Amino acid sequence: MLWTRGVAARETLSYLDRRGIDAEPALFGAGMSRHQLSQDDIGLSAASQYRFLELAAAEANDQLLGLHVAAEMDMRAIGILFYLTGSSRTVAEALDNLVRYSQITNEALVVEISRQKDEVILAIRHVQEFDEQHRQFFELLALWFVRTLHEETNRDFALLRVTFTHARNADLREVHRLLRCPVDFAQGVDSWVLPQRVMDLPIVSGDSQLLKILTAHADDLLAERHSVTGLESMVANQLASLLPSGESRAAVVARQLGMSQRSLTRHLAEEGTTFGEILERLRQRLAARYLADDRMSVQQTAWLLGYSEVGAFNHAYKRWTGTAPRRMRKPPAASP
Repeated sequence: MLWTRGVAARETLSYLDRRGIDAEPALFGAGMSRHQLSQDDIGLSAASQYRFLELAAAEANDQLLGLHVAAEMDMRAIGILFYLTGSSRTVAEALDNLVRYSQITNEALVVEISRQKDEVILAIRHVQEFDEQHRQFFELLALWFVRTLHEETNRDFALLRVTFTHARNADLREVHRLLRCPVDFAQGVDSWVLPQRVMDLPIVSGDSQLLKILTAHADDLLAERHSVTGLESMVANQLASLLPSGESRAAVVARQLGMSQRSLTRHLAEEGTTFGEILERLRQRLAARYLADDRMSVQQTAWLLGYSEVGAFNHAYKRWTGTAPRRMRKPPAASP
């Protein structure tokens, strides 16, 4: 199960709310809740997001809902990707950063860049095949990309063309009005094609120092996502905040992720792991980090990891490493 931060779903819900359109049937049909979407640090399954956008389009009686949402959304909603591209020096560097870090916000997609003659082509591909329709999502994403480029360069230029893998036979005039370039449907790939001449355009908010900070953070996020996959990463993220409260139970995490405990167990089994194994690995990783900090006592570490007694933590740590946690503490420096 591949996960996303759910920006498109949140923006779509906000769009429906502003127009007084009842979103509950679409939320229910997609298996998500309003509470779930209100928490920016909790992700969604990519399939659920696709389904929600399609159901929302039906509820709104708007087959171009994705484009209309993108036309109004705050570009900053995409998060770190907006600031990474916005602190780049040129369009070319911004696109390289988009390609490199796109999976920080959506594990289901990969962006590839290629060049042919005077064209630069960004192809957006699924990591795995989806049965869900994704017309609304990909149209939203295309207009987000166009608007972001215009905002970050403060230049009004058109893409050479946009291609979509899905078919569309109606509302084509409105599609072209919003994307402002030739659009081809039922193609072999979803892609955005830019003229080579715009690659050297400066990004007006370019900031090399900020870019260094952001890329370091993005590299950490990318490494963390590569160390765990799919639902496992979402469970680990939830557990990290729950551990000190002692509420690190599967039922609590499942509820926060908007699913039943049985579904959580089943999906984790599909990824080849269990809730207990994720909890154990997370505690072991955090224990090493906390014990490396001289300011953190063993007692404090045990509490942060969700152990009610230091003895239980000592036992677990010895099982992981073969030694007691106090042996990992640096001896105090000798007095002069």
